[in-house]
Amino acid sequence: MANDKNCINVLHAKERRASSIKWLAAFSSLGVCAVFILLIKLGFWQLERAQEKLKLKQLHAQNQQVILSSFPKGDIDERFNQQHIAVSGDLLHQYTWLVDNQVKNGKVGYEVLVALALPNEQRLAIVNLGWVAAPATRDQLPRLKEWAGTRDFTGQLHVPVANPYTIASVDTNDWPKRIAQVDISMAQQHSGLKLFGAVLRLSQGSAVGYDKTWRWSNKMTVDKHNGYAFQWFALAATLLILSTYFGYQRIKEV
Repeated sequence: MANDKNCINVLHAKERRASSIKWLAAFSSLGVCAVFILLIKLGFWQLERAQEKLKLKQLHAQNQQVILSSFPKGDIDERFNQQHIAVSGDLLHQYTWLVDNQVKNGKVGYEVLVALALPNEQRLAIVNLGWVAAPATRDQLPRLKEWAGTRDFTGQLHVPVANPYTIASVDTNDWPKRIAQVDISMAQQHSGLKLFGAVLRLSQGSAVGYDKTWRWSNKMTVDKHNGYAFQWFALAATLLILSTYFGYQRIKEV
């Protein structure tokens, strides 16, 4: 009788263990499936971003062949980045913004932005006149030049994208205003001016402005997006292989 009871207890223990393993395997499988689907979606999202960047790259190449004679109407998005443009107008030096903490050749300075009045336009444009060195102390501002009268301005459009990790502070006391980054919506809010959604970066050969050596940010290229997509797909494949292997080992133990 004792042996029979022991046998029954052993059988019940094995059944409980097998049931626990099955439940654990079921939950593990659900978790693996969820992570696998997420990795696949991330991979395809990177491929979509790569296609978008490729289209933008092709559009930028086309833009190099065209010179606009006026600012684009309506919303201005990244498709207009580096678009060549040639306009005439009057600089309104009373509306000047200084983009803070701009480092060039190891020196700290400002990028000087000035409002530009265009003929037959209600909105003002913003012209980036280039970089100037900062004075020795923060309580001083750089000495700025002024260019009077109607002039011709040539260069490329820059569509600024606000950095979410930068505090978008504005010195609202007097002009010129010191700002942390180029944020056109905030510039409109604090100045009350109606502004176009892009900044004209002057060409280096322009007689107006300061140091006009521009850096065009393009951190995420098509190749980088494709590389990240490959990594996500590789992780998904690795997860599938490992989960299959350990699942098979667990079944053998049962």
